[in-house]
Amino acid sequence: MSSYEIVLLGDQDPTIVAHQAIPKALALAAAALDISLRTRWLPTEMADGALADCDGLWCVPGSPYRNREGALAVIRTVRERDIPFLGTCGGLQHALLEQARTLPGWSDVAHAEEDPAAQRALLTPLSCARIDFRNRLRLLPGSRLIGADGREEAEAAYHCRFGVNPDYLPALLAAGWRILAWDDEGLPVAFELAGQACHFGTLYQPEREALDGRVPLAVRAWLEAVVARRGGEL
Repeated sequence: MSSYEIVLLGDQDPTIVAHQAIPKALALAAAALDISLRTRWLPTEMADGALADCDGLWCVPGSPYRNREGALAVIRTVRERDIPFLGTCGGLQHALLEQARTLPGWSDVAHAEEDPAAQRALLTPLSCARIDFRNRLRLLPGSRLIGADGREEAEAAYHCRFGVNPDYLPALLAAGWRILAWDDEGLPVAFELAGQACHFGTLYQPEREALDGRVPLAVRAWLEAVVARRGGEL
C-alpha cells in the first residue's frame, strides 16, 4: 500500500469541530482509495522549509491564524511547486488572498476578518453568518466535486462568517479561478485555480461529512490528485 505525507496547515485546536472531523475525513478517504497517509500539523508560525517531504497540503479552518503571513507564505510555496492543495473555510479564503496579491496593483488587498478597516477587502462578512448551518449546493458539471454517481447537487455544512467580496469576483475569475459550486442563494462557495494540477477549496467544511461516516468528496478528490502527482494509480 502506497504511503503519502500530508501536511495540515493551521493552528490545531481540539475544540474546533472541523479539527475533530479532519482525521476522520482523511481516514475515510484514504481507506476508500486504499492508500496510507502520514499526517502532521504545520502551525502557521513555522517556516515553509517544513514542506520538504510534503505530498499534499490542506489549509484547515480556524482563522484568524496566529501568523497570517506565515500561512500565506506556505500557500504560495505549494502553489509555485504545484503541490496538491485543499483549502476549507478559512483555508480557501487565504488561498484566494495569496494569489490575488500577486496580481498587478493588488498587493494591498486584505481580509476583513483581520483588517476590518481595509480599503480593499477581498473577503468580507456574509450578510448572514453561517454558523453550524447546512444548505444545498449546485455543483459545476464535470468538476472534481462531482462524485461517481454524477449528482450535480450536494449538501454542505458551514461554520463561516466571510465570503468573497462580489466587487472582486470578476477579477478573480479573470485571474484564473473558476467556480466549482454555488449555494442555494447563488453565492459561489468553491473555487479552483486554473493552470495547477490541484489547487482548490471550499468556503464550507466538507470534512464535517466524516462525522456522519461519509467520505467527503472534496477530500477524496484532493487525495486522488496527491496520488496522481506521484505517478500512482487508483
